[in-house]
Amino acid sequence: MSDRPLYNSKIINNFVALLKKKHADVDVRELLNYAEISPYELSDEGHWLTQRQVDRFHDKMSYLLGGKELAREGGRYAASEEALGVMAKYTFGFIGPANTLVAIGKCASNFTRSAVYQSRKLADNKVEITVTPHSDVEEKPFQCENRIGFFEAIVQMFDHDIPSVEHPECIFKGGSCCRYIVSWKKTWAGKIRLVRNLQVPVVLVLYGVLHHFYRIGHLGEMLVALAFMQLGASYLAERLEKKEILATLAGVQESTEQMVDQIGVNYNNARMVNEVGQALSTQSGIDEVLQNVIGALEKRLGYDRCLIMLADKNKSCLKFRTGVGINDKQLKALKKASFDLTNPGAKGAFVTCFREQRTMFVDFSEVTHIHSEQSINLSEVLEAQSFICCAIVFEGESLGILAVDNMKTQRPLTQSDMSLLTGLAPVIGMSLRNAMHLERERRMAEQIRQSQKMEAVGVLAGGIAHDFNNLLTGMIGYVSLALMTIKEEDPATKYLDQVVSAADRAADLTQRLLAFSRKQINHPEPVDLNQIVNNVRKLLSRLVTAKIELKVEPSEGMLPVVADSSQIDQMVMNLVTNARDAMPTGGTLTITTEAMELTEEWVESHGYGSIGSYAVLSVTDTGTGMDEATRAHVLEPFFTTKEVGKGSGLGLAIVYGIVKQHEGHLEIYSKPGAGTTLNVYLPLIAPAP
Repeated sequence: MSDRPLYNSKIINNFVALLKKKHADVDVRELLNYAEISPYELSDEGHWLTQRQVDRFHDKMSYLLGGKELAREGGRYAASEEALGVMAKYTFGFIGPANTLVAIGKCASNFTRSAVYQSRKLADNKVEITVTPHSDVEEKPFQCENRIGFFEAIVQMFDHDIPSVEHPECIFKGGSCCRYIVSWKKTWAGKIRLVRNLQVPVVLVLYGVLHHFYRIGHLGEMLVALAFMQLGASYLAERLEKKEILATLAGVQESTEQMVDQIGVNYNNARMVNEVGQALSTQSGIDEVLQNVIGALEKRLGYDRCLIMLADKNKSCLKFRTGVGINDKQLKALKKASFDLTNPGAKGAFVTCFREQRTMFVDFSEVTHIHSEQSINLSEVLEAQSFICCAIVFEGESLGILAVDNMKTQRPLTQSDMSLLTGLAPVIGMSLRNAMHLERERRMAEQIRQSQKMEAVGVLAGGIAHDFNNLLTGMIGYVSLALMTIKEEDPATKYLDQVVSAADRAADLTQRLLAFSRKQINHPEPVDLNQIVNNVRKLLSRLVTAKIELKVEPSEGMLPVVADSSQIDQMVMNLVTNARDAMPTGGTLTITTEAMELTEEWVESHGYGSIGSYAVLSVTDTGTGMDEATRAHVLEPFFTTKEVGKGSGLGLAIVYGIVKQHEGHLEIYSKPGAGTTLNVYLPLIAPAP
């Protein structure tokens, strides 16, 4: 039963405080690590420790002190003014040492579950206490010494000298229980009260005896003297009693203030949970949900800093989304930071918390060695020392992490904080999932509208292209006949040549419209996407300017797809041309290929696609980027953001038509000033034997 929670953390916390006060050379961190006790567990008075943890703590403490025992001294410190808990100090303030020791039998369960405590009052200054450990608990001798020290301190708490503690029976000496008899000297106020109460009958009896046998004494003088003695004793007793009461009330006032503060904390926690629940119950987007959460945490809880990081769609990295208590320098560093979730060897706090879906107390000074250089640099910018990190989980799926710390106020983070955040995290997770579903539904609806619009435009473009082709056929035919019937030196020849040239350009335009409308004839065959990219690499280098760095990074192996290679060539050329034009002052243009499995979750979250294996061609630029309004129209034919005469507006429209004709998907990521990435998904085929 050594792993059953038996002892309140306050017991060990008192020893730690005593060590820091009288034995500063002892490495408390080493001591707690050996005992398998975390600092936040000691800070929380609601946490319980096992017999094994307590035994290991005592053994290591004795070793570090060179064999010196602190058990009895630790017991005395536990009942001192600086170590006594709020509730106990408040209660004990109204009663004397005898009643306090008697009350131990009733309140001992608040500190230990290892034994049954019974106590009875033998006299005003003598109490008997018996401690009987449970049958499945194996206590150690140092715990007996600790109890003796605690009983001594309880009496001293009421301004008495060290009491006498007799120990006639002990379980470590063959007894069935530990029995203690605690006695102490009465205070001066008690002694004077006793004299005051006894002097009247004693003096009267003495006077009666002397007067009866020896005829000595004068009743009047004796009564006057007795009255003065009685008044003096009463006055002195009252002064001493008042002094004791004032000292007691001072302690009660301090305890009351602490209790009021704790009630305020509990009230704020309850209001915070209520406000978060109300804010998250509304249908909101992800950013609005996060702002509501952060706002409630900032308003109701006393944390100096709070931040939320969420995983990306592919669960490949954690990125900062929002937070409070962060200055501009720290915010800039957080926005740049990204924590890799795909590295199995990563052991950082954020990644571990996300993967293992648990709440952690992290003392960064203890775990610096397991962090990457990026994490260490980030912690220095954030001035992070210790913090609580909590996984945001919904239905077994990790969505992100919530982290809080108290860098400025240095208020210790406790187990209660961990419990509160652990209970709050699933509510945040549920709201985030609802927001994701809402955004996905909006995105799917928008994509359906976009698809319907593009289909309508495609049908229109195809019809126009066919009719226009018929007109061009007659136009080019008649002009050709005219050229055949006139001489070369005829002045009309050069004008007719211009008509033929314009007609050829118009025919090329109709071919582009047919490509967009997916009505052109193609010749699909099994091809390697990587080979196509490598074939056009040299041509692409001629398209870009010297100010643009071109990176072509095809994946290893083959990416077999069924496609018309000439159309794929055209698609790549159009994408590169568009990316080039988006970087007028230079930048980096990156072309990559990879194989990717589209899962049911991916298809559901994106609102399009089919489950299966795909080859992905990505073209990324560091150019001007696009806003939401531009991105909504960028695939439409003849839509362009370029100057008049510098673009037909068919580049991406043709790419869209080619992709759809190959039963693929086109994905666009872009933000103003942050560049653009276009991903083309083409279905993979199994390679031939």
